[in-house]
Amino acid sequence: MKIAVITDLHYTKTKIKDCPNRAGELAKELLASAIDKINSSIKPDLVLGCGDFINDENDAELLKELAEIFEKLNCPKIIIPGNHDPSPEIFYKSFERPAEYLDINGYRIIPFPDDMQTAGYNARKSCEDIERIKKLSKEMPTILVQHVPLYAPRTIKCEYNYDNAEEIISACENVVLSISGHEHAGFLPSFRSKFPVVIAPALCEGRFPFAIIELDDNRKIKSYHLEFLGE
Repeated sequence: MKIAVITDLHYTKTKIKDCPNRAGELAKELLASAIDKINSSIKPDLVLGCGDFINDENDAELLKELAEIFEKLNCPKIIIPGNHDPSPEIFYKSFERPAEYLDINGYRIIPFPDDMQTAGYNARKSCEDIERIKKLSKEMPTILVQHVPLYAPRTIKCEYNYDNAEEIISACENVVLSISGHEHAGFLPSFRSKFPVVIAPALCEGRFPFAIIELDDNRKIKSYHLEFLGE
């Protein structure tokens, strides 16, 4: 199973003055390059878009431009909003809202587009979503997809997490991987939580990376690497 993760484009029409390292004005070109590379050489089973597609939630009309580029993918995709994006009701006027789950290649992918934002750019999963994890993850190996990183507290040095992370993790009986964005620097896969945690880096910063994850037949991470669109 091969998964490509694109996250944190922060698309804007002009340079982001208060975040000079954030090249949101290049987001369309970067996304188009990433999609071309994914289609031509990477050929994953699934592409995940993990949020913060625009830099200002009031620029919702820009989402349509990005959605048109995502439509060029030759494989299934799941797209979820981040804290910089507008509400799911507005966000999904441009993108197709994902189903409650997607079963692919022996895995169950559960996306979380409706997580509540909390102080410090953290998040919280609702009781209903925690019950959804309990119910849906019992049937097959499960991968959780959200914008904010989910991991056991104090296992990695990340600024962000879920306020109720311990409660969420206790419900994850058959979860084999958590995938997110949000932390722009990203992290190498961490194995110190109950399940492996991947935090993909921002496409709009540094060498403009996106992540590739491969899982083996034993539901373990076989490889993790970054594809770079810049020097």
